[in-house]
Amino acid sequence: MADNKCVQMIQTNFSLYGLVLSRELKVSLTKHLLKVQEKERESWMNRIIELILAQNLDGPHVTAKHLKTAIEECLEPHKLKNTETVFNVISGHNIPKIKYDISKKKYIIDSENLHSEVQCKSLIFKHRFEMVWYKTLRHKQYSSSKFEKQSADKINLIPIEYLLSELKTGNVCIMGLLTQLTEDQYYLEDTSGSVKIDLGNTDFQDAFIMEGCIVIANGTYKDDTLHVENISFPPIESWESFRSDFGDANTFGGPHNLSLKMSEKLQVHEKNNEDGIIVFIAELWLDFPNVLQKFRTILEGYMNYPPIAFVLCGHFLSFPTNVTSAQALITGFKDLVDIIMQYASVRETSKFIFVPGPHDLGSPKILPKPPLPKCIIEEVTRSIPNAIFTTNPCRIQYCTKEIVVLREDMLTKMCRNSLRFPKEENFFKHFARAIISQSHLIPVPLEVVPVYWKYDHALQIFPTPDLIVIADNFETYTASYSDCYVINPGMFSKNNFSFQTYVPAANQIQDCQLPNDTDIA
Repeated sequence: MADNKCVQMIQTNFSLYGLVLSRELKVSLTKHLLKVQEKERESWMNRIIELILAQNLDGPHVTAKHLKTAIEECLEPHKLKNTETVFNVISGHNIPKIKYDISKKKYIIDSENLHSEVQCKSLIFKHRFEMVWYKTLRHKQYSSSKFEKQSADKINLIPIEYLLSELKTGNVCIMGLLTQLTEDQYYLEDTSGSVKIDLGNTDFQDAFIMEGCIVIANGTYKDDTLHVENISFPPIESWESFRSDFGDANTFGGPHNLSLKMSEKLQVHEKNNEDGIIVFIAELWLDFPNVLQKFRTILEGYMNYPPIAFVLCGHFLSFPTNVTSAQALITGFKDLVDIIMQYASVRETSKFIFVPGPHDLGSPKILPKPPLPKCIIEEVTRSIPNAIFTTNPCRIQYCTKEIVVLREDMLTKMCRNSLRFPKEENFFKHFARAIISQSHLIPVPLEVVPVYWKYDHALQIFPTPDLIVIADNFETYTASYSDCYVINPGMFSKNNFSFQTYVPAANQIQDCQLPNDTDIA
């Protein structure tokens, strides 16, 4: 009698959700539910149905695999599934490309790659512009209608083509890529055309405006020139707003189809490891014994509490690349392995991630830069199983935290290409705002920082991650903007052995420094 009642309950509940369960699966589920107290059976049933629906079925028919996965989840709710890995390092060549689909009116993951290398070059800035353009139009402050009058509470963005073709004069607001089409004369470009601009009396609104970035300009159009009154960056879109386009799809990269940022189990795992840290070190010179001794000091300090990972950024030699670099790196990495091997707890527990610098051996100074050559790193990979040699830039996923790492002197290069410095002295926050508003790590012309045309999307930061590490030839800094940290650990070998640590559970950055008892210069 109890069996029949349970079977009827299963049939009723599954039918309410449009799900079809075979007789054999009903019997199997009944056996599991009869082991549960009668008053808890309905809540178990509802939970199983939720877990089945979360598996994105192709149709109404539930398979044995779907049911088994749901039951296992109920029996062991805290056990991580195969699709929920705690730690992943994602190469710059394996980052998904996101684009805006006009027909669907939302952002999608672009799985097609039908363009030749030459076409990729012509599409780089078109793609960058469209990403920011549609992001801005989704913002409540802006609209894009060419026909309606500008409402009091909205800013009406118009395409440059419309501005030129209609000979529109008076006050206008446009978005475009800031560039010099002729020497000493700036223009704004969008996908429809370009317009000359006059910045003589422009209010830059205390922003880090650079050539090569996408801006919103408000001003008066007359005599074929836009006389810009104020210029600013596009608005930031929140992670939650952007996420609504993708559901649970993985936009960050890695081996899993589902986004791990929303995993409740990984959130619990992250909070339980409240003392876990990730250490970021840049310019770890392997040819300087004193630098290696300082790294030994760090390992010794963390011997009893091994970090989650050490992220070690180049350059790994103190001198520019020459004919002796290969042997110097082989010797340096051998010395580094000898040191790490002395601290078994760290070697067995912590990940060691190596990110090459712009001038490191192996490939031209073009991003994304491939990992160091295999012939150089054989000793490390053989002796340290947790060693990972990756690209520059790369991405790191730890539990629900998304981290982007770039080794490039970006702040210096952006300062050189800036039209006007911010009024505030703390331009680290302005720098953070610049790259986050552009949704791109290097919003500068290709001649400033060369990029492989086909992999420009590897430099996108869309949606905004939790942490962006810009290992820059600059002093240590930490800035926060739009719920994202932008940090620079400083040059370990140059800046008094400074480095930074990140505590994922608390979402905190810690500045660290070793005593400088020996001069290495």
